[in-house]
Amino acid sequence: MGASDHGFKAWYESSADGHSNIVVVGKVTEVDGSVTNLVRAVPQGKDPHVLLLKIKRKPYEGLFHPHISLEREIRYEEPAQPGEFADVQIQSNDNTFILKPK
Repeated sequence: MGASDHGFKAWYESSADGHSNIVVVGKVTEVDGSVTNLVRAVPQGKDPHVLLLKIKRKPYEGLFHPHISLEREIRYEEPAQPGEFADVQIQSNDNTFILKPK
């Protein structure tokens, strides 16, 4: 999957109407037609100030794998007030890392 903390960022984004979101984006490498998403972990951890996300990979479901490798940006966002989460922890099958939202 090729996910690491390199290329992943987290920040708070506010709109003109006063709503705000936490946004997390990063790049992953998808191989052989797989599809990768960034999703909220269920259950969340014990610390309510840490947003726990998981990188989920769905294997290709067709008969013939396309044998390609693509780098793609994945994104997650949800309503959150600035400072609501001190950290964003991202877990994949082979790696776990923490981001500090800006």
